[in-house]
Amino acid sequence: MAETLLAICGLKAFYGDFQALFGVDLELGAGEVLALIGANGAGKSTLLKAITGLVPCSSDMVLLRGEPIGGERPDRIARRGIALVPEGRRLFRSLSVEENLVIGGERAKPGRWTLDAVYQLFPILGERRRRPGTALSGGQQQMVAIGRALMANPDIILFDEISLGLAPVVIKDIYAALRPIAATGVSIILVEQDVSRALGVAKTFVCLQEGKVSLAGRPAEHDRAAITAAYFGMHR
Repeated sequence: MAETLLAICGLKAFYGDFQALFGVDLELGAGEVLALIGANGAGKSTLLKAITGLVPCSSDMVLLRGEPIGGERPDRIARRGIALVPEGRRLFRSLSVEENLVIGGERAKPGRWTLDAVYQLFPILGERRRRPGTALSGGQQQMVAIGRALMANPDIILFDEISLGLAPVVIKDIYAALRPIAATGVSIILVEQDVSRALGVAKTFVCLQEGKVSLAGRPAEHDRAAITAAYFGMHR
């Protein structure tokens, strides 16, 4: 069994008076892929924001290697080895592909992920390294966003809606990169609307419904009817 790298313990999160998460628990092992699924508004992005310090929570609700990090500043959490690939990619419009990647490595820990390693993973980025990042196709921009996160040599990468708005052939290429990333020891939390695709690469999953865990475990442990019921909040 993989060592627990990240533990979420009874996580509650609020936007002002509105409570978005209600006692969420999950564990992520070293080198594992965890799929975080649920309908729109279930709390998936809020959970990622809490992990990265963008939404406040109590310190003991987020543990990294057993050490409480909940509520720390986002820059400090990033330096601890947690990187986010945000929904919408959010590249720097005025910078080239390579400059966007270099920014990701400015405070990097030592590790295998360098410009050459990113270009080996996504050869098209090497070919277009001098082009403005936002001049690329949506799929290529997503590759830049992933490469930028890898350049920090993180222990954990959080992917928020990795396939949103992309063509199926591009999504296939993006997903093909996840296994070699995880094979280097990087742990992944994958937020995804395409449940079948996400469960196809994940070792474990957590389904959220209205801010609560409605189902969790290994994909093979639950049939599709149970997952669908948990996703939509239906009683079986």
